[in-house]
Amino acid sequence: MALSNLQQTLELIKQNKTILLTFKQDWTGDALSGALALAEVLNKLGKQVEIVCADFQISTNLSFLPAAVIKKNITSLQKFIISIDTSATKIGEFNYDSEENKLNIYLTPESGAFNPQDVTTATANYKYDLVIIVDSPDLESLGEVYEQHADFFYNTPKINLDNSNKNEYFGNVNLVNLAAAASCEIIYELIKAINENLIDENIATYLLTGIISATKNFKVAGVTPRTLNLASWLIARGARREQIIQNLYQNRYLSTLKLWGRVLSRLNNDLDDKLVWSVLSRQDFLETSTAPEELVEVIDELIVSMPKTEIIALIYEDKKNGLNEIKAIVYSAKNLNALKITEKFNSTGNQTIAKFTLTNINLAEAERLILAEIKTKIQFPI
Repeated sequence: MALSNLQQTLELIKQNKTILLTFKQDWTGDALSGALALAEVLNKLGKQVEIVCADFQISTNLSFLPAAVIKKNITSLQKFIISIDTSATKIGEFNYDSEENKLNIYLTPESGAFNPQDVTTATANYKYDLVIIVDSPDLESLGEVYEQHADFFYNTPKINLDNSNKNEYFGNVNLVNLAAAASCEIIYELIKAINENLIDENIATYLLTGIISATKNFKVAGVTPRTLNLASWLIARGARREQIIQNLYQNRYLSTLKLWGRVLSRLNNDLDDKLVWSVLSRQDFLETSTAPEELVEVIDELIVSMPKTEIIALIYEDKKNGLNEIKAIVYSAKNLNALKITEKFNSTGNQTIAKFTLTNINLAEAERLILAEIKTKIQFPI
């Protein structure tokens, strides 16, 4: 009988010692928390684990999590081996130096001489035996972590853990559950299959953080009795719910609330509320002492407040090297592909959230151009 996806996942974890955990560059609290929880469990099993996310930078509301362990890129993925046949001639001395982007290695034999045919080179195996990818729809969403190491991802076994209906089932094993409200629910089931007793207060806190973050504090439609029962179990296990709620929802600066006010006061809608958007000038950020990075939290609130909405777009002015730019964040709250909708603008990101920059255009013109393209793609999808 064929093994189930869960059984295959357990077997891969059992067989491999060195594991890379990674998640999409435009990460979520669910992805971060799930990776931290799984990493701690794997460490308890004696595995060597590294967590990597492209250009990772922790957000203020999740800074209570131990995100310092997360690396921004993959380093020292392979070793290059230079071998010398010493069966006939032994090495007496060894030294090296570098000059003009060249490394010179000097070998002095005890007697006789080395020949060029005594030297061979090889590339060692990758330092990771297994890749586990959390809360990511596809490999491209990993950003440079994937782009710079595509061969590694192609040649290394991959476990794909996700709950999104946009997932492309890119793993060698796909532990994807569309009925789960959060990827952390799936990770809990995996840990439970390994040994539920491995879940301590910290791991319970990470898992509950991911669930609360993904469900907007249990307000989204995907919340099920199973989700609530799991949250209750994690709290009983020692999850620090008060700490999570305080950081995610209560410790908001007055400046951030002012920015939200600007966004909400300029909120527009069209296509029977399927499309919602707002526009911010550079002056709005200056007057509220905020930064564009805080807009992602605004999107989270809009998702909860507007269940009919399929696309949320925030268009704003920014300045780079003294030059004004128009930037946009386009979020797909339903089954639409944000990257496909905005492909005309060379957007980056993933199917859920896409970002792009326009130059040599003012804010009003950019708004018209962007909205016209989004409306066309919503009404006449390819």
